[in-house]
Amino acid sequence: MRKLLLPSLMTAALLLSACGYHLVGHGDSEGAITADVKTVSLIVRGESDRQFIANLKQRLSSDKYALIEPRDVVDQQGHANLNVSIAPLRFTPSAYDAAGVATQYHMTFSGSLALERDGKSSWQSGLIQTQGDVYVAGGPTSIEASRERMLRDLRKQWLQDALGRLRSGF
Repeated sequence: MRKLLLPSLMTAALLLSACGYHLVGHGDSEGAITADVKTVSLIVRGESDRQFIANLKQRLSSDKYALIEPRDVVDQQGHANLNVSIAPLRFTPSAYDAAGVATQYHMTFSGSLALERDGKSSWQSGLIQTQGDVYVAGGPTSIEASRERMLRDLRKQWLQDALGRLRSGF
């Protein structure tokens, strides 16, 4: 069965590529920010810190467009606003010991992106969510350190996923 499956999949892939089929958003695609956009303003709403915004700006920098403040927009024609909405962090107990004390928490970091041109939405990422578990061991200081470490990791993963969607155009 396996011997037949692999050649069949390879044949299907070759036939599709021969006729010019490709996945939308990959290859030569410009992504959500098209070539005619010369300036982009970043507008962040929701819970975020300065480090998160600095990382976002750094990862968004491109030689195709300039990142500018919304108040510095001169040419609306070649401008887009990238709206970043961050939802409140969810930190909920997910496992308990025999005494009913929480031993594990589930953390969810979520948000979305929307590109706006001329006052109209031109692209939306949909919900982007990263999640992980924090295991409770030790005292409050240890728990808070674990929580901060997990939040840092979730933000980094969210940022990577969000920029992947933006660049692919999906």
